[in-house]
Amino acid sequence: MSQGGYVTLVGFVAQDPTIRTTATGKHVTKVRVGTTPRYREGATGQWRDAETSYYTVSCWSRLADHVRASLHKGDPVIVKGRFRTSSFEDKEGRLRTSIEITADTVGHDLTRGPANYIRLRPARVNTEDDPANDELTPDPDLPEGQDEMIDEDAIEQFGRDLDDADLAARAFTEGERDERDDPGEGDAALTAVPPVPADSF
Repeated sequence: MSQGGYVTLVGFVAQDPTIRTTATGKHVTKVRVGTTPRYREGATGQWRDAETSYYTVSCWSRLADHVRASLHKGDPVIVKGRFRTSSFEDKEGRLRTSIEITADTVGHDLTRGPANYIRLRPARVNTEDDPANDELTPDPDLPEGQDEMIDEDAIEQFGRDLDDADLAARAFTEGERDERDDPGEGDAALTAVPPVPADSF
């Protein structure tokens, strides 16, 4: 079992994520995450916010692309990963400690609200002209991990489609409720038809 310090952060995105490409061609996204613990005062019994702590979270490769496309300032997040500390002197000569977390996984904190998830599928190639033999393979024309890059415009369009579908569903439900509460002429005409005697068959 490998050694190391592991941590789970529950907080919020303090700054919009920034992505860059390393000299070896890998993507890394840096995001600042703030956490504000809460405590209950013994005298009053009221909950208070403690001092906010900030952490730098590094996301690599595929996770870097997804975090850059999904997270924005103010979003509630949960981060799980490995942490390391380093010391440095600030401009005033005071010794400071920096904590950086290399994320294994990042996600929205759904206790704070809903989120839309888009499941990505790698490109398919047909083998031997037989559709039954389709295999999942990455796109060879893209760098590693880029076959599943999220299109931010597609995300926005997906959100608009969900909103439109929700409005349509609500309108349909309200229309059905109105018809049940206030039947139209067609319903009245149907109820006015006398029953057919059983001995007429």
